Amino acid sequence: MHETTNRPPHSGIIARLAIAVLSLVGIADALYMYAYHEGLTDSLICPFFGRGCDIVGRSAHAKHFGIPNAAVGALGYAAMAALAIWPGNKPPQRRQMQSLGLSAISLAAFVASVFLTWEQAAKVKAWCFWCLSSAGLNLVILPLAVSEGWRSARLFLHRP
Repeated sequence: MHETTNRPPHSGIIARLAIAVLSLVGIADALYMYAYHEGLTDSLICPFFGRGCDIVGRSAHAKHFGIPNAAVGALGYAAMAALAIWPGNKPPQRRQMQSLGLSAISLAAFVASVFLTWEQAAKVKAWCFWCLSSAGLNLVILPLAVSEGWRSARLFLHRP
């Protein structure tokens, strides 16, 4: 059974490669913030927002349930990168669970980014370039991952 869509034949591979690359950028972003959170660097370079990154990074809202947001972010991006490249060249009908997992993680990351961005504005009253960059990455990853997951879900539901 082959998927019948108007998509180019390699668009899924291109989308997953884009997700993997964006996730690697996200890992670097999150690890930079984590290094600051753990005191490995005294301050953050913070384009556009002055000391905002330091204020957000040292605030009580930089961790939830005792776990630094940056650590959760690094793990989330690593999981997305792994799920994006794991299926390799398998056809969509043979990578359904990976695609659905990637969609779920990207949706959770996006929702977390919305919440954390709201916290910056409403509670911390400061903006962090690195946090907003991470939110932007999640915004770009989400439609790529959900598109792949949607195709996999349709294939799963319509399999013989």
